[in-house]
Amino acid sequence: MMNPLRSGLRRSLAIGAMIVASAAVLSGCAGAGTDPGATDGGAAGGDKPIKIALSNYFNGNIWRKQMEASFEATAKANPDKVSDFKVVNSDGSAPQQAQQIQSLVLEGYDAIIIDAASPTALNGAIQEACDAGVTVVVFDSLATADCAYKVAFDYETYGALEAQFMADQLGGKGNILFVRGIAGITVDDDIYRGATSVLAKYPDMKIVGEVYGEFTESTAQQEVAKILPSLPTIDGVLTEGNDGGGTLDAFLQAGTSPVPLVIQGNSGQGLQGWVKVAQENPDYKTMSISSQPSISSTALWLSWMLINNQDDAANLPDKTVYAPLLIIPEENRDAWASALEYTQIAENPTTLDQAQSYVKAAIDGDPVLQDSPLPPTN
Repeated sequence: MMNPLRSGLRRSLAIGAMIVASAAVLSGCAGAGTDPGATDGGAAGGDKPIKIALSNYFNGNIWRKQMEASFEATAKANPDKVSDFKVVNSDGSAPQQAQQIQSLVLEGYDAIIIDAASPTALNGAIQEACDAGVTVVVFDSLATADCAYKVAFDYETYGALEAQFMADQLGGKGNILFVRGIAGITVDDDIYRGATSVLAKYPDMKIVGEVYGEFTESTAQQEVAKILPSLPTIDGVLTEGNDGGGTLDAFLQAGTSPVPLVIQGNSGQGLQGWVKVAQENPDYKTMSISSQPSISSTALWLSWMLINNQDDAANLPDKTVYAPLLIIPEENRDAWASALEYTQIAENPTTLDQAQSYVKAAIDGDPVLQDSPLPPTN
């Protein structure tokens, strides 16, 4: 039987206010099988495959493309868990993303996972989806709709970790360039907040310039190259992921010597550039940190758990599960640089077992916030 609330939403989107009374009537005839959280397995949890869509607001960098690919690979590899799947991209437009979410509801998806264009602009569309009985999970760049579950990285910790590393390496003083991500999204806001909270403890560390690299190597390289002539000597560069390689290349092409400490973002380009600089200057120190594109698979698995009433996922504190940031210290650099192609981002694929462990850790009050693994061997 079709979920009556979803039916009501379809009609409301099509013919407006005329459906309000009809939706109320339809909602009264809902049976046990219409609840998206209900499962064939009852209270113990079911194991039915789900129809799931990924709504992405932007796929203009390698992290986003790899994130979509992770979702698709996980869905294809698990036909017993995923009956159908789809990826839509709104090309950076929040209004278009909201419209796409509404269309996905009309197409009958059981779950929609969303990498959001804005903390608030999608909340109306998300609430409509929830009201229609769709399981909604936002991830990475989050929305604030109360009904949505969240798969998050602790991006404030991200910023704090890289800033503290830089403060330690520079002795608490120096001129800092900040290569930020995409303006207006939670990822950029949180990383910046975390980093500046640490820098506030070091009055001799000063941010002397900021650019937006859009989490993209080529954009970061262009923006850094443009601002460099106007800046004093730069001692360190804070970045926000997958832009450290382009940033480093801008300094190398400008002939900057010594090369400043550039925080890397786990891309093959950045890690291979770090190796090259360190070969020429063995005293060169930095670190690499980023979120993992495989968070999309974590969101897929959380959706499956919620729909099948598995692993107590519905009782997550604040409806939030954390996925670990991936940190590459110097001792792991060469292994990752060799394992990755130039246009790849370091990640560990997320299995159902791993996602279940993240859910358990969150429920136990001990979320997994960071990890420093070696590359997968398979």
